[in-house]
Amino acid sequence: MALTKKQLDVIDDWFENGGNETAVLRKYNITHKKWKKWILDKAFNAAVAEKVESVQRQSQILIAQYVPMAAAKLIQLCGSDKGETSRKACLDILAMRTDDNKQSADADEEEKPMLDDETAAKILAVLAEK
Repeated sequence: MALTKKQLDVIDDWFENGGNETAVLRKYNITHKKWKKWILDKAFNAAVAEKVESVQRQSQILIAQYVPMAAAKLIQLCGSDKGETSRKACLDILAMRTDDNKQSADADEEEKPMLDDETAAKILAVLAEK
């Protein structure tokens, strides 16, 4: 069964309201009985699942855009005069590297180093000083 325009609007509004069912039901004058029927409908569930996947993809793209900036900031913090700040930044960089390796192994992709040799040498030098 194809979804109605109202059902599609409800799904969009539901996500825009942060998942607040009560507000959406009130806005569209939907009874709990009708809502329960929609929730049990395969087509409605499929549309909700597609929306969830779309939102997750959008958040992954947004986060990916900030990874280079975060990495650059961590590298700067590795040279901090405050020992604990420097230590934590170095550990975070190593953790990023570990996470990257896990994702690469899971995807059976060729490993791509996140750090070039010069950057890695700087990090090791900071660690050796501490």
